Amino acid sequence: MKTPYLVILIAREAILLMSEITFKIVERFFTLSGEAPTAGQPMYLIRFSGCNLNCSYCDTSNRNEINEQLTFTQLSDEIAKVQKEYPGAFILFTGGEPLLNERMQAISQLAAKHCDTLFYVETNGSIFIQDYGKGNLRYVVDWKTTSSGEGESFCTANIKKLRAGLDCIKIVVDKNDLSHVISMIDKIKKYNAGLDIYLSPQTGKIELKDLASFITDNRLDSRLSLQLHKIIWGLDATGV
Repeated sequence: MKTPYLVILIAREAILLMSEITFKIVERFFTLSGEAPTAGQPMYLIRFSGCNLNCSYCDTSNRNEINEQLTFTQLSDEIAKVQKEYPGAFILFTGGEPLLNERMQAISQLAAKHCDTLFYVETNGSIFIQDYGKGNLRYVVDWKTTSSGEGESFCTANIKKLRAGLDCIKIVVDKNDLSHVISMIDKIKKYNAGLDIYLSPQTGKIELKDLASFITDNRLDSRLSLQLHKIIWGLDATGV
């Protein structure tokens, strides 16, 4: 069993290691959340560079660009500035894939440091989430369908660990995915009955009314998620 002093030393060492991290960033800006549980809410989006998947419908063509690099301290200072400038906005870490490499631990430490700020992480679902932090750190986890080309990427071990009322799973679908979506939802509810599930339409691949009818006709315990940013600013808009 570790002594309290040793635990403190380990924690301090971890913080020192985090201070040496450099975050590769595509972009960051204020906007409104477009989908899932935070739709319509003001947020400060931080898009990390790099992704381990290559989804057919990905609408983030700049996901591998590196337009800025910030240290842990610099990013923490930026979050503090955002918190002061716009107290009602939450922080969204997205990508690319925000949990790649050492970023998972760094995100958890940032959330712990800024405990009065709400953080969301949009992750592609392929990475096992090891650190859930406190209640101010929440996860929106994608489960990729067959049409994405990455249908085998989902880490099913996350289902049981996701926290009902805090985290959720989002499934982006086209009309050819519908026959599989029911079994996906059944599996989620079998292992985590209270977890919220959002179904989001692939742009141009399924009509909203058809997806809405699919949910109600099959009596699915799920919610329809719209991509509000595309409705407000258009399909090809960036930096919004």
